[in-house]
Amino acid sequence: MKALGVAALLLAGLAHAETPRIAVTAANERGVERAFATLSRTLPQELGELPDPDDDALHFLLVSSPDATQESLEALTLDARGRPLDVQVNLRTEATTCPEGVAPELVCRRTPALRLVADELERRHPALERRSLRAELGGRLRLSSAGRRLLELPITGPHGKPSLQARLRVLVLRAHPGGAPAVGGSEAGARQVMERELATASGVWAQCGVELTGTPMVVDPPRGQLVAVGCGAGLPASGGTVSVAQGAKRAQVQTRPGESPLSVAWRLADALGGAAPVFENQRSAAEAVASADLWLRGAASSRTVVSTDPSLPVCVTELNLGDGLSHFGDGDAFVGTPEERALLRAFDDADPSTVEVFVVPRFERSERIGESFIVAPGSSLTSAVVLDRSAIAAGARSFALSHELGHVFLAMPGHPDDFGVDQSWSLMDADVAEPSIFGPRRLSLADCARALTEAGPNALVPVLRPPAKAAR
Repeated sequence: MKALGVAALLLAGLAHAETPRIAVTAANERGVERAFATLSRTLPQELGELPDPDDDALHFLLVSSPDATQESLEALTLDARGRPLDVQVNLRTEATTCPEGVAPELVCRRTPALRLVADELERRHPALERRSLRAELGGRLRLSSAGRRLLELPITGPHGKPSLQARLRVLVLRAHPGGAPAVGGSEAGARQVMERELATASGVWAQCGVELTGTPMVVDPPRGQLVAVGCGAGLPASGGTVSVAQGAKRAQVQTRPGESPLSVAWRLADALGGAAPVFENQRSAAEAVASADLWLRGAASSRTVVSTDPSLPVCVTELNLGDGLSHFGDGDAFVGTPEERALLRAFDDADPSTVEVFVVPRFERSERIGESFIVAPGSSLTSAVVLDRSAIAAGARSFALSHELGHVFLAMPGHPDDFGVDQSWSLMDADVAEPSIFGPRRLSLADCARALTEAGPNALVPVLRPPAKAAR
């Protein structure tokens, strides 16, 4: 065995100390010393033959004089606020060969490899209970003996890096104004359900050193209309008029041959007094050029929109959650359906670094429980997740919120197993519903590295950022 690194300076004095002392170092199963602890991201060896060791589980090596007690060891985790979270009392140790350089009169013992996990399901698994502890990103892992602290490690992201934070806007929709929220039965119930969902998702993403923040809100469906200029075929204008009338008020623009839908949308917004925000869409598979949207706020009962341009149709959509939200397919995955755009445009905060999370009663077709919109060239639907009540009810069978956030953080439109080997334990697996420890709950180091590249502080859109400093 190689000589100790962190405790090497202590060892020389142990053999000649007047009072018994213990030197402690932490190392993973590859023997790499650690000055930090991380949450486990792999299935443990007890559950089957696995190709790689658990690089996150930590052994503690204790070196002492023969008369120093190494009994009554206690491993304690503290949460991010410094409050006790979980404990292993009477942690067992076993005799082991001392590393090179340790004085021959000293003795060495080693603990089993402790695993830090985010939830009770994994913490209480019968095969793992004696060597697992619940832990929290930003907390600490403390080893003590007979009430004396021996070692304390911060709980960090991979490789000891500081945590990053994703700011979420969590909006629970009612099916109609004043109605019951999509989950929870009441406003207080909806907030409670989503706070629990956020805590679960934060535990999953703690594997990558990511903390999720956000305060759930219950909101009415938006009042207004989405006006899509150039919808359908997505052709340039041929010449005609596009008009919007509400009561006696009318705004009209004359289109020009060859003019783009976006140009017409901007001129129509000017004719409306600049009150209607304009959004450029990414081109769908069926369109020759990209369409453009205007969001007209307010009551729409007496509003009419008409186009006389033969190649520039104008489509009007009002969001109706009562019959389920229509969702995208392969051809319009980046542009979204008109109803999806009506939802996202209405609540747009013009900040793509904030992730909007919408919870709706249901999708139009039952095979869909969640979807996401990622940062992509030309797309104005970015950093958004839509879930229905089935996704929330599925809980740990699917980790739907964590999974859909994965699409956003990883900038990944598909799934690793779409054209590759199925990995049922991976959070980003496409089709697993498994509530056990074998379910889709794990993120690899490669996943974490990709999230840092695609969404970290140096990304084009920094969704994952260092936590804001607390005000003094």
